[in-house]
Amino acid sequence: MGQALLKGLRDAGVPSARLLVVEANPQARRMARRRFGARPATMAALAARCGVVIVAVKPQDIRPVLDAYRQALSAARRSRTLMISIAAGVTLSALERVLGRIPVVRVMPNLAAKVGAAVSAMAAGRRATASHRVLARGIFECVGTVIELPERHFDAVTAISGSGPAYFFVIFRALRDAGVRQGLPKAAAERLAVQTALGSARLVEGLREDLDRLIAQVASKKGTTEAALKVLARRRLADVLQAGVSAAAQRSKELSWSLSKS
Repeated sequence: MGQALLKGLRDAGVPSARLLVVEANPQARRMARRRFGARPATMAALAARCGVVIVAVKPQDIRPVLDAYRQALSAARRSRTLMISIAAGVTLSALERVLGRIPVVRVMPNLAAKVGAAVSAMAAGRRATASHRVLARGIFECVGTVIELPERHFDAVTAISGSGPAYFFVIFRALRDAGVRQGLPKAAAERLAVQTALGSARLVEGLREDLDRLIAQVASKKGTTEAALKVLARRRLADVLQAGVSAAAQRSKELSWSLSKS
């Protein structure tokens, strides 16, 4: 995700000289330099020079990163740097408790940031101003769409858009394999499934019609679509998907609790 953001910022015209990266992995550090022109830096350099710092680490790795950054900020005698966290499950209150009095924004992007088509949910902490929110929104609009929501909705966001790409990948795979069983070449079956999904998403976004009406436009009486939909209804596909989202949201709550208490 960090590399996706570097690419989005570079493609949006941010000069490479303004992109600093602290990365423990030497290979990832070299890749960031080679692909995006981002310069390796230390925590002290970030604290002294950067107006915005994005924490793009796994949730279980975030505490030592925050502690090191807080110490660097204290040494640099700065307190107005905007911190943006994309660590899943790490709440604004947990970030503020560790970091102190700096403004914090929490963002939940998804994997489609890699192709500039992410949908990112954003929530601001108590010390984040309107200008901080505008700045954070602008950064993540470099990799897709941004929706501002109260943080209480982030477990549902995680379950739908954060985890959601994997659900669609499973569906694409199932449709591809079904096509192969019907005699289609594998590559053709996969392309049909993926391109159909892209077109369907554009219809929903472009027409702004009720989903039930769109379904009815495809499913004519006693036709092929109706036959398929009857099977999906009988097998309770909607219930299965909703149960999966519920499980993901519950797991997000559990992770948020353990991390916020760390």
